[in-house]
Amino acid sequence: MAGDMKKPRVSEIAKLAGVSTATVSKVINGREGVSSSTRARIEKIMEESGYSKSLVTTKTSQTIELVLTEVMANGINAIIAETTEYVKSMPIGITITQTGRGKRSEESFREILNRNPLGVILLLSNATEREKTLLRSRNIPFVIIDSIGEGSQDTLGVGIDNWTGGLIATEHLIKLGHQRIGIITGPQNAESAQARYSGYATALRRAGIQLDPELVAYGDYMPERGYECACQLLDLPAAKRPTAIFACNDVTALNVYRAARQRGLSLPADLSVVGFDNVYPAQYLYPALTTISQPFDMIARKAVDMILDARAGSVADHYLILPTRLASAKAHAPRELTGREAGGNRRDRLSPQHLLSAFRGGDFAVWGHLSAFQGVAKTRYAEYFDLILAGIMRFP
Repeated sequence: MAGDMKKPRVSEIAKLAGVSTATVSKVINGREGVSSSTRARIEKIMEESGYSKSLVTTKTSQTIELVLTEVMANGINAIIAETTEYVKSMPIGITITQTGRGKRSEESFREILNRNPLGVILLLSNATEREKTLLRSRNIPFVIIDSIGEGSQDTLGVGIDNWTGGLIATEHLIKLGHQRIGIITGPQNAESAQARYSGYATALRRAGIQLDPELVAYGDYMPERGYECACQLLDLPAAKRPTAIFACNDVTALNVYRAARQRGLSLPADLSVVGFDNVYPAQYLYPALTTISQPFDMIARKAVDMILDARAGSVADHYLILPTRLASAKAHAPRELTGREAGGNRRDRLSPQHLLSAFRGGDFAVWGHLSAFQGVAKTRYAEYFDLILAGIMRFP
């Protein structure tokens, strides 16, 4: 199609694709009834010709969609919370969409087109180029947080200084005297995981420590794989086993604690751990977890602001990188309840066995004595109960 044309017509796209205008209209509006191969051919022509559908005649929903492939217990939850908090004072709603993978993901994006939101925030998303093209075709601005795969220069994005985070996490462990420092990475195709690993490798090199491939376990930020990686590292022969582990997110660090406890290792005497994110329940681990803190509030605000700026046609920076810092926590021993404070049989009421009985019987009042759980929804108690019994989370 000639490069000097301002905007191709639907009829011209149909002619180039060898289909009817009705078929092109279905693709533009995200409707069903078009084969995958035909849809891909039309979308490619639309992208190459610079086609975008005007939203002048289309009602835009006053919402921002947070799109994620899977719900993961890591920084994504913090971003969701901070984004919701930030838009409270605006006439904007938040919709959370879990796309899944493959065909289900593409269907989810077509549903987003039908809802026509103000914009989309992609959280650790592996959205395909076709799915991004769908958003562009409707002039729906999108911002990527923690890109999966390669992005284009004109794509809006907010990230953090993951490389420096990996560097200072590893340098912290080196300063403690560790030489055998393991790492459990994130997904290998995630920019954040690549940068954190690079920072780790750089810190070792600067300290004159040779990187040992046996001490590198490839995780995916998910708890199951994080636990498997922790076991992999801690089951090495004693002479090869790491004395410290850099876990590339806090959920992974939580599972390093779990694997260490199961093997009778004392933290931090036998093993030091540094996480990444500084999200719940990191502050309640025992011993307290040193971790890299992400500015989730700023990430959320910048992503929302980018969408609003894109709508106004005034985007100043297409990609922002925000700083990270080391949140060094001091371990606190469990505090004994004695004398008047113990209140007679209160210690018995706080025993793991009694708590388990109380939980099964629905006696949530007993749980109120644990300040570590104050303000936490009762429905989340079950999720962390096994960790309490394992001695990972501390009683105040």
